[in-house]
Amino acid sequence: NDARGQDNDFTFGRVVYQSRSSFFRGFGDRWAVDYPSADANVIRALRSVTTLKINEPKAIELTDPDLFEIPFLYILEVGALQFSQEEADALREYLLRGGFMMVDDFHGTSEWNRWESQIKKVFPHRPMEEIPMDHPVFHCYYDFDKYPQIPGTRAIFSGRMYERDGKVPHCRGIFDDQRRLMVLINWNTDIGDGWEEAASYYYQREWAETAYRLGVNYAVYSMTH
Repeated sequence: NDARGQDNDFTFGRVVYQSRSSFFRGFGDRWAVDYPSADANVIRALRSVTTLKINEPKAIELTDPDLFEIPFLYILEVGALQFSQEEADALREYLLRGGFMMVDDFHGTSEWNRWESQIKKVFPHRPMEEIPMDHPVFHCYYDFDKYPQIPGTRAIFSGRMYERDGKVPHCRGIFDDQRRLMVLINWNTDIGDGWEEAASYYYQREWAETAYRLGVNYAVYSMTH
């Protein structure tokens, strides 16, 4: 039994986690930002352009035994993350057994430092590397020649493309011993808002389309590597 799921079905799993405060920034649980609309929208995009057999998206805790039936995990707002050791151990096993996790919607130096402190509980000795633009994750369905910055609504309403001191977007990764990409880290960008806000009058269509295309690539990569 591995993280491919039954019959090679694709399930989008949103990670339910504890943050440092359940009312971080006064908004309640951070794992649930954009939920469930962003998840439903990206699933709709995957169904329309790929031949993957797509299940309904699912919110799941890392300690849930069903975790290993889900090939693709999505976690966001990791600047507020607080992994227990039990969660970290379960995530390590999941990833090393073939799972894939997309990290999204965190911005700036302080949130990066928080994320780094928590992912080190999972992989103390595996580096987070910049993913080059010739990597298959950028070419397995749509072709990207530059890693895009997708603005979140908070940035847009501030009149800019970025949040905090996160001016430059980065796509970084953690690889297994066979160089399979296990953890894909989108920093200083907000792909989930691109999924959620696609129909909003103030959100540029180009940003939403780019966010969907990245999501499709990430899903296809997770199911073929």
